[in-house]
Amino acid sequence: MYAERSCNSPQALYNLFAPFIETKGKEYLIMAGLNQKLEPTIIQTIHIGTVNQSLAFPRDILKAALLSNSVSICIAHNHPSGDITASLADIQLTICLEKACKLMQIKLQDHLIIGSSGNYLSMRAEGHIKEAN
Repeated sequence: MYAERSCNSPQALYNLFAPFIETKGKEYLIMAGLNQKLEPTIIQTIHIGTVNQSLAFPRDILKAALLSNSVSICIAHNHPSGDITASLADIQLTICLEKACKLMQIKLQDHLIIGSSGNYLSMRAEGHIKEAN
């Protein structure tokens, strides 16, 4: 399903993640582990939440990344309401995850918030991920 894809842009990540979570009625947090060529080697659901929140901990995200030998990761979660505005919790998760990734020598490529009608927000594009891509 995700063979021969390169996750080198927010649009490419949206195309990878949207089929999994865009139309869900609850918040889903998913992670894609990537190889050196930015190709997905694993996609895993990290947490399924409620209609307006999902719990996320860097340790749960990184566990899957480490077990799949990922050199970088990207995460995405959906907003069933369709609103792609980043909450304070979304921003804090991105900052904490970037720090945890750095310690584990795994690069955080991006964190997408996916709405319900083809819209999305890239936390990297918004400036919440500081490490150079």
